[in-house]
Amino acid sequence: MALTRLGQIAMMATDLAWIGHIGTEALAAAALAGMILSVGVTFAAGVISAVGPLAAKHVARRTELWYGARCAWGYGVAIVLWAPIMVLPLQGEQIVLALGYEPAIARQAQQYLFGLASGILPALWFLAIRSFMAAVNCPTPALWITLAAIPTNALLAYLLITGQFGLPQLDLFGAGLATSLVNGATFLAGIWFVTQCRPFRDYQVLRYLWRFDWPSMRQLIVIGTPVSVAIFMESGLFSATALLMGVISTTAVAAYQIAFQVATALFMIPFCIGMAVSVRVGHALGRNDLSSIRRVGAAAMLLLLPISTGVIEEEIDDDRQEIPLMPLERSRSLASARRRADAAGS
Repeated sequence: MALTRLGQIAMMATDLAWIGHIGTEALAAAALAGMILSVGVTFAAGVISAVGPLAAKHVARRTELWYGARCAWGYGVAIVLWAPIMVLPLQGEQIVLALGYEPAIARQAQQYLFGLASGILPALWFLAIRSFMAAVNCPTPALWITLAAIPTNALLAYLLITGQFGLPQLDLFGAGLATSLVNGATFLAGIWFVTQCRPFRDYQVLRYLWRFDWPSMRQLIVIGTPVSVAIFMESGLFSATALLMGVISTTAVAAYQIAFQVATALFMIPFCIGMAVSVRVGHALGRNDLSSIRRVGAAAMLLLLPISTGVIEEEIDDDRQEIPLMPLERSRSLASARRRADAAGS
């Protein structure tokens, strides 16, 4: 599960690598577009992630058709949430302008958002499939799909950004379109796995695709909404910081986006451990095994302890290093030194 998430981060990193060749403004525009889109996608992803623990509960109870239905109802929830999310990419230019950025950056951000818009729904559907695969203790196919998507996305982005081999040069729109095409392909590959390969095909995921069971969907939303709010509060800090970087300069926004990719990769480790814990708790809940729930929670905290300790030690080591003064602080230090020299001379 963690490797699958890291693979998705690698896809975003390859996009940024090609966009960086266009220019600093293009990279900053892509960063702003990504932060704007993440507001809606993060909320929807948190709700859909509830497919995993709910399906896991029925896995433990061996009610196969029910946890196949949970995946199908995840598609329905994705459609319900997708409609309001589309307001963000369609109004991206106005949002960027309202934040005080230059019109040129706003136009480029809008181009990137137009390219990404068509891939939002397939990405949410693939998330439901990944959650279902994790619930049945077989997340490996999602990893293989993601690993295949990384070079495919890199090649498509390069061709559509630069216009090689007779293709039109689409710049930022091409980068977003490449990601959307790959999102659609990953969803289709996931559908093929769950309908044609064991053990997934035994669960008849698509049998309930056109049956909108509103009580079950409401259960997904009720359980998933707190998850969405928690994730949004965590990621919202990074998004707000990226938007505030525009106060410094366009280059600062671009630089922050590169650093943000590294922070996201580190964040994925505890995040994916939490996803795995939710599935295991769902299994234990389906068996009415409270002792297993306690053991899973204790194991997760013990597993996260060395990770958090390593991060804290790294921060302490960084604090011990000499930090160069910023220009304003350096000027204040020089002024203080001059005052002390004048006082000594008098």
